[in-house]
Amino acid sequence: MKKIFLMALVAAFATNSFAQDIVKQMKGQSYSEAVSTLNAALSGLSAEQKAKGYNQLVEIGYPEAEKAYQTIQLANVQKNKVEASAYTSIVNALNDAVKCDEFDNQPNDKGKVAPKFRKKNADRLANFRAVLINAANEENENYDRKLSLANAYINSSESPLFAEALKAGDPYIGYAQFFAATAYYHKDNWNKAAEYAEKAIKCEDVKENAEQFLVSALTKTLKTKSDTLTYIAKLKEINADKYMAQMASLYNQVGEKSLSEKILNDAIAKDPNNKMAYAIKGENAMNEKNWDEAIKNFKKTVEIDPDFVAVWFNLGVCASSKGFDLNEQLSENGRITAENDAKVKDALKEAVGYYEKVRQLDPNREKVSNWPYQLRMLYNAIGDTEKANEISKMLGE
Repeated sequence: MKKIFLMALVAAFATNSFAQDIVKQMKGQSYSEAVSTLNAALSGLSAEQKAKGYNQLVEIGYPEAEKAYQTIQLANVQKNKVEASAYTSIVNALNDAVKCDEFDNQPNDKGKVAPKFRKKNADRLANFRAVLINAANEENENYDRKLSLANAYINSSESPLFAEALKAGDPYIGYAQFFAATAYYHKDNWNKAAEYAEKAIKCEDVKENAEQFLVSALTKTLKTKSDTLTYIAKLKEINADKYMAQMASLYNQVGEKSLSEKILNDAIAKDPNNKMAYAIKGENAMNEKNWDEAIKNFKKTVEIDPDFVAVWFNLGVCASSKGFDLNEQLSENGRITAENDAKVKDALKEAVGYYEKVRQLDPNREKVSNWPYQLRMLYNAIGDTEKANEISKMLGE
């Protein structure tokens, strides 16, 4: 037992000695060597010693960071390109100073807070922060680097270290948050992308783009009905009118048809010419194979917007589906009366008219690529092989 106690005492003494010597050990080392030395010792250091260690990293890295800052400033004046690696030392200096300040402002063994490094680090590093914004903006290939630049700016903005320098506000924080959201989005971290995009929305200069990233990122997180309902609530919060169609579609997808219908009817009551409300009502009916109801709403849509190609195409889908359903319902043993055959062909001819409208509006198939195949099928169905062959020729078949 005594031997074990003595070993523990020796180990504690060694750790304490190592902690006291940490700054001495780091002196004379390169930045990367000093980082390794500090990281190896961190678990045995007091807050005061950690502050000294991180401050020593700032001391070691500062000359290179200052040189990089001057190089960047000169390059901006001369309109020269700055290598991405030039920003690394600035990122390191800011991150190390923030960590130093975190530990430097913890109570010492006497319970007192007596920061030693804040003023010096704040004074010499405050101007470095702004160059990270341009760098993060221009970095659109390496998203790890973009995130590193943005996070260094954000973390320094949130740190008390620069509270005095930023007492009038931080003019670029919204940009940094947007760049972080962009980086997280491209790294498929949807929750973080949404978190930072929502923060960035408060910045008028990036609000519109940040909103797009927020909505898109949140869409990627939908797995359950609860997720979808939470997402709809967020869309309402952002802009209920703008996302009316999306909310209605989502409600319908998760089985909340009455809520979907209410949103659409409220939108139409507010604006009788709301084409998207009628279009979504049509889609909802189409999904339920209620062809007449769908056609009614789609017709109202194109009455408001005659150039709405996708809705003309949907009209064709509904009318042709109605015709084929009629053919199945009215046929007996594969036979159909002349009267009933006429009813089927009337529906199919109606569909032809809708697809021809798509052809007129979208001859190069830029908005709806498969209208020729639908139209050819219908011409064959109504017995107009000449027009069907014309479409085949157009398709190069």
